Amino acid sequence: MNICMFTNTYLPHVGGVARSVSSFAEDLQKRGLNVMIVAPTFPTDEAHVEDHNVLRVPAVQNFNGS
Repeated sequence: MNICMFTNTYLPHVGGVARSVSSFAEDLQKRGLNVMIVAPTFPTDEAHVEDHNVLRVPAVQNFNGS
């Protein structure tokens, strides 16, 4: 089975969502499932470790002015 997870934050950023997505993906992979994570990359990001199961896409920051 193929699973694609979309998240607005992912490792190396620290936070509950990033860690939960990573842990969930690891557990699914241990069960033999194919997991792809689609996560943003930001211009200010330091070089992150390449992971063939993570697709980085440019982030579009859209704030409502508040």
